[in-house]
Parts: sequence; structure tokens; C-alpha cells
Amino acid sequence: ALYSRTRNFLDGAVTCLSPWITHGYLSVREATQVLMEKYRLSFEDKLIFEFAWREFFKHAHAELGNGIFSDVRRPVWPGKYSQQLPDDIREGRTGVEAIDAGVAMLYETGYLHNHVRMWIASYVVHMRKVHWKVGADWMYAHLLDGDLASNHLSWQWVAGTFSHKPYVFNSDNVKKYAPRWDCSGTAIDTDYEDLESIARGKREVGREKRAPAVGVKEPIRHGFDLELLSDDLKRKTVDLRLQTGLEACSALISSLNKIILVHPWDLKACFELTQSSEIRVGLIDCAFHKAHPWNKHRWDFVLNAMETGCDQIWILNTDDIGHCSNMLSRFIQTDAKFELKETLNTGYATLAQCFPIRWIQEEKLLPNPPRFQQSFSRFYREATMMAGSLEEAIHGGLLVD
Repeated sequence: ALYSRTRNFLDGAVTCLSPWITHGYLSVREATQVLMEKYRLSFEDKLIFEFAWREFFKHAHAELGNGIFSDVRRPVWPGKYSQQLPDDIREGRTGVEAIDAGVAMLYETGYLHNHVRMWIASYVVHMRKVHWKVGADWMYAHLLDGDLASNHLSWQWVAGTFSHKPYVFNSDNVKKYAPRWDCSGTAIDTDYEDLESIARGKREVGREKRAPAVGVKEPIRHGFDLELLSDDLKRKTVDLRLQTGLEACSALISSLNKIILVHPWDLKACFELTQSSEIRVGLIDCAFHKAHPWNKHRWDFVLNAMETGCDQIWILNTDDIGHCSNMLSRFIQTDAKFELKETLNTGYATLAQCFPIRWIQEEKLLPNPPRFQQSFSRFYREATMMAGSLEEAIHGGLLVD
């Protein structure tokens, strides 16, 4: 009840579990199971409703694939959105306090309340006429819980390309949910009719005249670089892009029964027990991280877990199809079994072209509707009907496609 009443407030009772769920320390189903040991919950509870959004976005990602990076619906404004994020937004000096404080918080903590994410996205797209993907890519790089489907489809929902109308907000909305941020006298200090008119037209409000001259510095965004590794981690890292690395792995694998592969969205596996004839290997796909870079804070979050729990780290590049084929032919010749948790993240999702993988299904709370449900309400209605009750979903231990 407290979550339902306060979740929209900046200081509300939210779980802050999203970085741990995104990186696979626990699933939505496991989180729900733990909460149900203390609280009587059902599909009517707002917390479960919000948990289900994450599974809805995965449902959409599985259907749309790389289509999540393109407009699902026609934009609300037919003009040309900018492909560059203005420096005043990037540096948190727009003069709109909800935006500037949110940007500073993003860089400092790697986390933002969902309301603040929506405010920033709405301002970037509708007030400043920047294409939603430009903003989504920028925010994703700095979020510890950045999930491509949740992040990019949420930006599309705000933009109106994954919903029926643009999401807009005004200074009264900020005053209600984040009273310490005063946005009076700014471009958003107007009514919703005016804001929607701006969203659907060519007007770009620009930076506020009284905006601060100095803001915050954006952290560097990194594709994978060996310099991100600690000295200890470098010692157990093998670069499969090099022939010497591939040969070393082939020799090692010939004496093993199982290789447990761990990608950045399955970090719980770093801390599970292994048998004497098994090794646990963290994987880094350079192709993915070139397309979707992270700041150092997020890299440290992932690499620290791999350093603690993995016997080795393997670096590869799924864009190099010929080399991947060579890897696969070498590893097939061994008797070792390779296991990897399913993922929809590009590059990592295609690792079967590199290893003879047995995919481990991802644990879900809700069954996946057989047909694509483009709206959350239809998805939730269909999935909860299939599940029966929340207790059945939990105790059924669903492992579903």
C-alpha cells in the first residue's frame, strides 16, 4: 500500500532493485517470491503491475528485435527531429531544475526515479525536438539498470511512437512529486494543452534565459577497452580475437567437462558453485559495447562481479563472422559442454555462432502470450489469465518461452 501511494514521489517507497534485476542477480519472479513471504500480494497490486512492465518490454523486444531502435508508430510531429543532444541538456544547464538536477543525479548515481526519466525524455523530445533514440542511447549509457528494451521502448512511449499520444509534464507536476525542484517561470510552466501543442508542432523552446553558465561534466562512455580491467582481471583475461588466445582456450577446454559462460545480464552465476571439472567464464562482446557503450561506473559494476566469481574472462567480437565460425569449429571438436543464460541483447544473443551452446532459459514471472501484444494492458490481461493467480505463477516455477 505504501508503494502504491508514494511511488510517483521522488522520495517515495520504491524498491531500487532495478540494477540487480537488470544484471541478473535476481529475477522478477524471485523478487516477487521474496516479497510474498512478507506481504499478501496479488496481480491487483501496483508493485506486481510495475514488475510486469519489465516482462512486457521483453515480450516486445522478442517480437520487434532491433525494431526497438526504430519508430514503432508514426511520430506525433512530422518534422525532422535533431540527431544531436544539445550541450546544455548533456551538461545539465537547461535552466529547468527538474532536468538539470536529474542529469546531475544520473551521472553521480547511475540511477533515476522513473518519474525523472519520463520528465527528461519528455523535455528532450517534445520541448527540444531531439529524436528519442538520441536521448535513449545517452541515458542508457549512464544507467546502472540500463536495459535496452525497457529504456528505449519507454522513451518511445514518452515520444508517442510506442503509445497513442505524447507524454508531457508541467511545473505543477514537478512541484507535486519533487517539490524541492522549482520550475516556475520556465518553458514547462504552462498548461497541458499548450505543452501538447508544442509536442505536435515545430516550436523548440530552447535553453532558458536564466540558465546557469556551468553545469556538470558527462562521464566518458566506453566501448570495451582492456584498460577498463584491473591488473588482477587482466591476468585472467583471454582475448579470443587473437589466434594465441583461441589456441590457449582450445587447449584448456580439452581437459574440462563444462564451461559455464556468464554474460553481463547473468551476474548471479558468478557466485554459484562449480564442480571440479568445470570453469566459469565471463564473456565480453566488443561488438555489443561498441554499439551500446557504458560509463566506467557501470563497467566497474559488471567487471567487479566477473573478477570475483569467474575463473577467466573471454573477449570476443561477434561482428567478425569468419573468426566466430573458426571458434565454433574448434570448440565443437572438444567434448566440453557450454552453457549460457538466454538473452535478447544483440551480439550476446548470437553467441551460438561462436560456441556449441546449450541455452538456459530465463526465469519469468508471467507466461508469454502466444501473440504479440503491443499494449501493456492487453499483455497483462492475457498473461495473468494464463498464469491463473500470483501464487500459481510463483509456485509453478515458470520457465517459459
